[in-house]
Amino acid sequence: MTGQTDRLEVAGRRYSQDTTLLDSDNDVELNSEKQPPLMSGNAWVDSALDGVRSLRTSLDKNLPSTPTTPPKKLLRNALIFLIPSFLSPHSTLEFKKYKPNSTEWLDGLRGIAAFFVFVYHHVVAYTGEEHDYAWDPKRHPHPIHLPILRLFYSGTPMVRVFFVISGFALTYRPVKLMRKAGSQGALMKNIASSVFRRYLRLFLPCLGAYFLIHCIRAWGAFDWFEVRHVANKNLLPGDIEKYPAKSPDGFMGQMGVMFDEFYRFAVRNPILHEGYDFATDKHMWTIPTEYQQSMGLFLLVAMVSHLRRNFRVYVVIPYIYFFWTYYKRYDYPLFVSGYFFAELHAAFETPSPLPTSQQQPSSTSQERSLRKSAKTIFWSFVAFVGLYLLSFPTRDGDDTFGYITLCRLMAKESYYTKRVAYQSFGATTLCFALLYLPRAQAYLSLPLFQYLGRVSFSLYLMHGMVIRTMGHRLVLQGWSLYPEDAYGGRMFIIVVVYLFAVLPVTMWLSDVFWRLVESPATNFVRWSEGLVIARDEKESVGHGHGQVKTA
Repeated sequence: MTGQTDRLEVAGRRYSQDTTLLDSDNDVELNSEKQPPLMSGNAWVDSALDGVRSLRTSLDKNLPSTPTTPPKKLLRNALIFLIPSFLSPHSTLEFKKYKPNSTEWLDGLRGIAAFFVFVYHHVVAYTGEEHDYAWDPKRHPHPIHLPILRLFYSGTPMVRVFFVISGFALTYRPVKLMRKAGSQGALMKNIASSVFRRYLRLFLPCLGAYFLIHCIRAWGAFDWFEVRHVANKNLLPGDIEKYPAKSPDGFMGQMGVMFDEFYRFAVRNPILHEGYDFATDKHMWTIPTEYQQSMGLFLLVAMVSHLRRNFRVYVVIPYIYFFWTYYKRYDYPLFVSGYFFAELHAAFETPSPLPTSQQQPSSTSQERSLRKSAKTIFWSFVAFVGLYLLSFPTRDGDDTFGYITLCRLMAKESYYTKRVAYQSFGATTLCFALLYLPRAQAYLSLPLFQYLGRVSFSLYLMHGMVIRTMGHRLVLQGWSLYPEDAYGGRMFIIVVVYLFAVLPVTMWLSDVFWRLVESPATNFVRWSEGLVIARDEKESVGHGHGQVKTA
């Protein structure tokens, strides 16, 4: 690799540290203190040129030297770029092995949650209310309705997990700085940099997704299904999402619709707190929420950073959590709980000040083993409780065994409030337990799950478009082969379309979007900050203690 490709590797190793779903400007530093330097020049141009140089260098070494014209080389490089990073022979995609007190498992958990959201949005359009209920031996006896199993196709509980992980990722680096003597200046610079970059870090990739969705809208990708849906409102039994409005003025008119939609999505909704129907892509409703709660979390971190650790961790943070929970504002407490877990995790990395004896009696070793086993059993049970609460059903939980008691504890609240509350408690409980389950962390750190974590934001942005176009069309074509009461045949079509069409296309598109849009956008945000940062601040950021180089 050349020096330039070491600086910005398009295929994934450098980018992978910046591309976790709905996460923080500090997440790049979750797993490594070494960060790539700020970019110079135009970020997208640099990214494209570095990618071409990298691919060209690899090809020149591995392919026979033949006279080719520049257009052929460009086409060849473009085709190679379209190969998924996990299949490309020229990829620099790498994964870290699990180590105690590492944070790769967070990416794995995020990736699994994003994948389950993807499954949910595919299933929900075709099953009606069927997937909403919990298991009941008389009314809903199918095993997929059982607690925990139903999480494989449940979306809203996974969003609660996203928010906890985001709270952890947003505050992990500041927490580490709080634990270093004399790092208050670096801490404030870190928080200021995170606040500065947070908006663009979240909304620039969304702009790319908006552009792509409105392009295919102008080219008629939604027309086939829309015409049939207008003629038959019961075309699909489940949740049919809105389509973006189509302009009669062609492509340029559609771009005008896109910018109007995006302005309401990225400005009027999160900043001016105006309502928005998310017609372009309903799934992006979490992005404005993420931005708003992130700003509140940065304020909290700045407020408590000068306090003694025990006071801020065991008094202030719990008070904030229970205050907002009492007033039924459940999103912000999820971020606060993530901050609390970051404080606990940072303490794990601090070595014990007491020396240990080289020789331990066998009885002491056995006692430690028993204590370790007891802790594993206890925290496994806590994780099970978290999964059970996450499985709180969308409907009919107040008449289902197990969840009836939980509903009675909040008898005066609406069912929606009960569902959001218990799913939020479940997300917090699960993530809390995982802090103390190293074996579970090791499984979550497997390369497959780490890869899902890296492309999770792009997967979140891309899957709805594929489901609403190719997915709906193929399912309806398959259903035409069966009568309306052929439940088994129709379920078979849903599964086959997902496994052999929707899943591979969505994963491929997410991988390309990750490398082509999301990662360059992240680097552009970092580069743009370098243009406007004060010179003395830039020098301290680049060379001082606790550098701020992430986006």
